[in-house]
Amino acid sequence: MIDLANKIKNYQYSSMEYADIEAISSSVTYIDTDDSLFLYSVEDEKAKIDWATNTKESFFDGLKKTINQISRNHPIKKIYIEFIPEDYVHEMEELGFIIASEFIDFWNNRLEAIDLKQQDSLIIRKIKEDEYHEASEVSKSCKGYSRGFEGESDERIKEWNESENSSIFAAEKNSEIIGICCVNLYGHESAKGTVLWIREIAVKPSYHSQKIGFHLLAYAINWGINNGAVRSFLLCDAENVKAIRLYEGLGYERKPARGQINMELGIDKGSVPLF
Repeated sequence: MIDLANKIKNYQYSSMEYADIEAISSSVTYIDTDDSLFLYSVEDEKAKIDWATNTKESFFDGLKKTINQISRNHPIKKIYIEFIPEDYVHEMEELGFIIASEFIDFWNNRLEAIDLKQQDSLIIRKIKEDEYHEASEVSKSCKGYSRGFEGESDERIKEWNESENSSIFAAEKNSEIIGICCVNLYGHESAKGTVLWIREIAVKPSYHSQKIGFHLLAYAINWGINNGAVRSFLLCDAENVKAIRLYEGLGYERKPARGQINMELGIDKGSVPLF
């Protein structure tokens, strides 16, 4: 894992700068040269490619070779790749890729406590260890409500909740978990102050438009302030208008630059793309 983390630093462009190195360490390393590094993993007929290169030419050369390798050896329906540079998008589209999501940075650099008048029937609290599956089901119920969102596995929920400086809050009604908010604190040593990272908010679709997301986010902000956070960060897809309205209403501002562009290639049944 340490070798992979150090190796990534040798390349000018990379999709793995913020990646969970432990999570991708089990991926297949297909190309490993001084000019490019391509890894891939396959799950449920979907291949995910991680990459690092020094030039645009080496990116597209390595990408095509990796796609060919995956297609020859695995029955897949989709190829997914993250952190595509903006000036690569047109050529990616010429290969058949489409934008799957575009995650915009939102920052609140002056966190202020929210006087939250919680609904009488709504309880917000930390989840318990025996509730990881229920929390996962809430997350998965929101699949497709935002581009690129698939929901989280039981294992991912467990990992998040039990990681250092992380918590998951549950919104509960009538003894049922109807929403979750996953948070993390980082940047404790930064001169700008500790950051509250809102990793994910998910509310069961049957409870949408009832301000459950607002209450979860407000609770998380108050929790962050009580634990030393002075600013907050989150990512949101550029087309998720409802979520953006919620975040902006609570003081988050959109970073003007274009966001993290993620693209995918659909594979027709029985066809093998060769480049």
